[in-house]
Amino acid sequence: MTYEQAYNILNGNNPEDKDYRTPPPLTAGSPVSKARIPQLKHDLEILTNLARKLRNRREMEGGAVDFSSGDRGSELKFVLDDNGFPIKVKPKKEIEIHRTIAELMILANSFVASTIYKCFPESALLRVHNSASIDKFHDLESLMKASGIRFDGNSNKNLAESLKEARTKGLGTIKDSLFQSLATRAMTEAQYVCTGTCKGESSLTHYGLGLELYTHFTSPIRRYADMIVHRLLLKFQEDGVDKHRCAFPSLTRKDEVFIPQSDSISVLKGEGIKASKEVMRNYDDIDDSLIDALIDGAEDLALGTEELKYKSNSTHMIDTDNSTLYKTSELTNICDTLNSQNRLAKLSSMECQRLFLSLYFRENVEVTQAVVIDLKRNGIIVYVPKYDLQGKVFLSDRDGNIQIDPTLLGLPPTSGLPPSSGFAPLVNCRMFPDGRCSLVDDEQDETESRLEVSLPNGTSTLTFRRLDVVTVQLSCDLSDVVARVPPPRLHLLSMDRRHKVKTEQKEAIKFSVNQSNHFQRTHSKEAGIVAEEHTQSMFNVLCSIPIVPNLDDIPLRYDAPKKGKKHINRVQTIKGRLFMNGFKANELEADKLDSVTLPSDHQSLMDQALVGDYNASRRIEREATARMQRIAAEKRNSKRSKAMKRH
Repeated sequence: MTYEQAYNILNGNNPEDKDYRTPPPLTAGSPVSKARIPQLKHDLEILTNLARKLRNRREMEGGAVDFSSGDRGSELKFVLDDNGFPIKVKPKKEIEIHRTIAELMILANSFVASTIYKCFPESALLRVHNSASIDKFHDLESLMKASGIRFDGNSNKNLAESLKEARTKGLGTIKDSLFQSLATRAMTEAQYVCTGTCKGESSLTHYGLGLELYTHFTSPIRRYADMIVHRLLLKFQEDGVDKHRCAFPSLTRKDEVFIPQSDSISVLKGEGIKASKEVMRNYDDIDDSLIDALIDGAEDLALGTEELKYKSNSTHMIDTDNSTLYKTSELTNICDTLNSQNRLAKLSSMECQRLFLSLYFRENVEVTQAVVIDLKRNGIIVYVPKYDLQGKVFLSDRDGNIQIDPTLLGLPPTSGLPPSSGFAPLVNCRMFPDGRCSLVDDEQDETESRLEVSLPNGTSTLTFRRLDVVTVQLSCDLSDVVARVPPPRLHLLSMDRRHKVKTEQKEAIKFSVNQSNHFQRTHSKEAGIVAEEHTQSMFNVLCSIPIVPNLDDIPLRYDAPKKGKKHINRVQTIKGRLFMNGFKANELEADKLDSVTLPSDHQSLMDQALVGDYNASRRIEREATARMQRIAAEKRNSKRSKAMKRH
């Protein structure tokens, strides 16, 4: 089954949607038999309730932080046309069945991590997530305090409680998504490590999941780290428990609870699909004792909050050094390569998502809500939760001209001057050279900082503060792009979060953007057609000009030499720099061309460099390098001063 089919069955709906298409062979998503639906629903309910209990225990006891995106567009899904260009984009919606499967995989991964660490303490591959520095939570802390929420990032449990408090206060999904995104961005990257290079179990914890030991085990078909973990488990199984210094738990329970036999294919046994012949039982009510028995004994491995408790008759402690599959140095090099490639893969994924977003907004215009996260002198920085995107909304251009919709400040739509090319995609945008955009920055209390935009004859003033919700327009202008595709451009459309764009205005926006994007391309194409029909290349024009020499009254430089004879004592009748066979201009150095040039002292460095002065070129390079170093030093000093003010 697919996630959607399982979700539909869990909610009592038909497994297949209306737009369902039969998948290719050996692919998940085949039609589900109606006779199996009641049993499948019962099994899914057991797994869902089990996952809920496991997740609650991880959060309450281990301090796990929920970084799930929900409906936020941290992962986007693109629909491409026949030419490979995106025509539709939507965030990947997270449903509860996703969290259920993820929780069960976390349980399996944590159990395997504990097993391989006990069996191979010097050569086990684990997944480690270190805690983030408190300085990286500065933006999140300031915005949460502006919302009246107490922030505490000293531990993962305190951070999880702060984020939960933001959700319970009902600030809205937009601000909730902002806090989740800022918390995720502040986190450090999880790393693969070899346990032989770590000092103590305290350095092997997973901050985000709230686990003491964790690894990747469940996806060997797409991750090399999982293959290494599988090899360690196979080595353990091949040698047996007695050959390893490990404590393996007994699977004996006082109250055994049997799960109904699965109908899925067993890869290890090579079985096919088994037809269930048992009579369907009544699955109306699910006893909580079944779920408690399932997670009994596994919570220590899943949460990592207590020491492992095993019976003495099921524990074997025999130390051998010949059973190591990987050497510590070898596994360390593998972990370094895995971390490097994983980081490159994430960067590539982010760049691809940004590129496809720009290509999508080239032909489409999106009007959506955004939240203000920072203020600048010429605009605001907003966060768009729908696409998990941060961007600048400029309210003035480089020359200081305010470019905004005049109706937002109580003026007629035709006020001001036509906008510049950068603001042309925004409908009703006008330019006001006499407008004013001032930033009132309160260093004592950041919540009082604001950005004010006013026009000479305006009846009101626009005021922006952090965490204000605005409506923005997303588009992308590729008309003047040469090589690199720019990121999507954001424009302020309204200060009202409930702003709705009419159909006529949507068509006008789309026409404005398409006209801006295609103007240069169409103009260049038409110009090329005209040039081919009515003009010729410069080379053809020059070649068509007839050149008739008129040298009757001009003496030649020298007589033409005869073939096979060397000309001696040749006389130069015209001074020049041309060297021919057998000709030596001994007087060339003495008879240099007298050019009317300024002394080097009266020329600029650029002019001296252009005429080939090496010292002038070197001096220009040194001055440019010195300027760059001064700018870098000023930035470093500015960051240090800000950090000292915070402390």
